[in-house]
Amino acid sequence: MKYLIIGASAAGLAAAESIRKYDTEGSVIILTEEDYLPYSRPSISYYLKGKVKESNMALRKLAFYKQNNIDVVTGAKVTSIDRQSKTVKAGRKTYSYDRLCLATGSVPFVPPMENVSGKANALTFLDLAAVKEIKKIANEKTRAVVIGAGLIGMKAAEGLVKICKSVDVVELAPRVLPSILDEKSSKQVKKHLEDNGIKFHLENTVVKATSKGKQITAVTLKDGKKLACDLLILAVGVKPCTELAEKAELEVNRGIITDTQTMQTSDSNIYAAGDCCVSTDMLDGLKKIIALWPNAVQQGTVAGAQMAGADLTVGGTYSVNAIDFFGLRICTCGLINAQGDEYRDVIKKNGDEYKRLILKDDKLVGFVLINCSQNAGIYTSLISNQISLDTLEGDITDIPSIFLFDKDTRITKLRGGVQI
Repeated sequence: MKYLIIGASAAGLAAAESIRKYDTEGSVIILTEEDYLPYSRPSISYYLKGKVKESNMALRKLAFYKQNNIDVVTGAKVTSIDRQSKTVKAGRKTYSYDRLCLATGSVPFVPPMENVSGKANALTFLDLAAVKEIKKIANEKTRAVVIGAGLIGMKAAEGLVKICKSVDVVELAPRVLPSILDEKSSKQVKKHLEDNGIKFHLENTVVKATSKGKQITAVTLKDGKKLACDLLILAVGVKPCTELAEKAELEVNRGIITDTQTMQTSDSNIYAAGDCCVSTDMLDGLKKIIALWPNAVQQGTVAGAQMAGADLTVGGTYSVNAIDFFGLRICTCGLINAQGDEYRDVIKKNGDEYKRLILKDDKLVGFVLINCSQNAGIYTSLISNQISLDTLEGDITDIPSIFLFDKDTRITKLRGGVQI
């Protein structure tokens, strides 16, 4: 059996490892257009800050690939898939497959801006190559502008603020981290970030750049304000990389459509996993892109198992984020921006600790925890297992007081996520 995987990040590597678990004989080839073996993308912000060396970013040591007979081909940009002949084209080479996995991930979304495209100091913040270019440019004299106050943009800003003369963040939404924070928690996080040297321009966007040759020297915002700029980071967001799937005429609707239990696409010999795929959120049943590392690993593991003939399926999928900015720990999970009368909030604030729980009927469906993440695992367990809050005794915002009734009506106390 010939297994071919396009993409070498979380989903692609997980698929390869899973294949090897169930098939020790077939050939496994991973094709990646990057020049690196699989590495930790979440570590690129730490690499920018100098807290992680490039050698420590590798997900597996070189010996792992040799021992497991997994061939990783770097610098291999796949341009087409021929479903009839079961081959893919990468440069001048053609690779054949019996089973194919698309783990093509996501690509930066760059909004239209005048005089920005092609400039040497306009860079994204999604991969190691881009961050290496940023490190070459950024210094104590650099005036950096980051477009986007989402997770990617804010990690870029955090890394740059200790290096650059100034860091301005431009965000179209009225608050920072709009996809994972509500209005109250966002204000708290924004103040913390401002106290650490980041300046924000909310409800605004960059409309054009001023340049000298290939170098941007300033950007003009929608409100007419002009910011000096030696480095422009494009971090508005990402979108699924579906170009290959579309050209191969696989079913695509925003992302690649799969059987969300088996990760099989509309072609029975082709699977897909990770950020390029549409997932089903177990909490609201909606089809959406859940571009998160744990989700990619789970889907890649299932895709690889299914490709090798094993009967493994995807469990519940929903959004989970755990991140920190200058020591401020933020954990979010589930339906943070749920709309409708069936949802209600329970909010508890104590000093710099903020806890928001989102409830639907008698179940917990989401939470935002700031500086109080030590019990996040318990709340996540309540969500994952869809435990009725009617079985809990005590204050839902106070974990030590919660008791859970089992089927025999005995009471089990939840302590640190472990039933005792």
